[in-house]
Amino acid sequence: MVKDKTDITGLNDSEMVEALAARPVLILPIGAVESHGDHLPAGTDNLLAARLAEELARVVDGRTPLLRLPVLPFGQVWSLGDAPGSFGVSNETVTRTIVEIAMSAKAKGLSTLVVVNAHLGNAVAIRDAQRMAKEEGIVIANFFYPGAEALIVTQREKPEAHAAYMHACEIETSYMLHLAPEHVDMSKAIANYPQFPPDFSYVPYRWTEFSQSPVLGDARAATAQKGRIILEAVLANMAMQVALLYARQSEKQGMPRSA
Repeated sequence: MVKDKTDITGLNDSEMVEALAARPVLILPIGAVESHGDHLPAGTDNLLAARLAEELARVVDGRTPLLRLPVLPFGQVWSLGDAPGSFGVSNETVTRTIVEIAMSAKAKGLSTLVVVNAHLGNAVAIRDAQRMAKEEGIVIANFFYPGAEALIVTQREKPEAHAAYMHACEIETSYMLHLAPEHVDMSKAIANYPQFPPDFSYVPYRWTEFSQSPVLGDARAATAQKGRIILEAVLANMAMQVALLYARQSEKQGMPRSA
C-alpha cells in the first residue's frame, strides 16, 4: 500500500522534513459536532470536512505541494446547541485555535493555511482568524463549498426551507451519500419545512424554538449522484485556488514554483 504523503498524521520526522522543504499549503479541515436528525450522524460536518480534504489531495495529485492536518472536530453550534447531538465551543475558541495552528505552521516556514470548512456556523470565527493571521503575515483561506451554488440550482428537486441555510437536507445529505454513504440511513430521512419566526433575520433564535428537527428541507430527495456532480465542481475550484495560493506564496518567498 502506497503511503499518502499528504496526510501529516502518518508521516515520520524524516518524511516531515522532506515535506516541509517544499513549503506546502497546509490544509485544515474543520467541522462540528451537531445534530443532523436521524438519518445523519452528529459528526456529519467532520466527516464531510475530512473527506473533502482527502479528495482535494487526490484531485491535486501532487501538482501543488500540500499537507493535510487532522480534522478540527469542534465548532460553534449555538443555533442547534439545545439539540441532543450538539456539543460546541465558542467563536473565540475556534478563532484562537485556528490562529495558534497557523502560528505553529509559520514557525516551520509555512505561511499559507487553507481551512476546509463544512459547518456554516464557523464562518464568523474563521473570518476573525483570517484577520488576526494576516497581521502576522499568514494567509488563511476559507473554503466553504466554493462554486457549489451554481450546481445546487441544477440539482435541487425540492424547495429549500430557507434561502440562507441548508442543513441535513437534500443537498447536504447528497454530499454525505457521495463522500460517506456508510454513515447515511435513508430509511430515516424526512422532509421538514418549519415556520421561521417573522423576525428570524433580525434577532437570534435557537432552531429548537421553532422546529422539532434539525433537518431543513427534504432529505428524502438526496442522491449520491447529486452530491458527486456538485462536489466535483467544488473540488476543481478548491484545487485551482490552492494552486494560486501556492504560486503567490512562492513568489513572495522567492521560491521556484512547483512543476
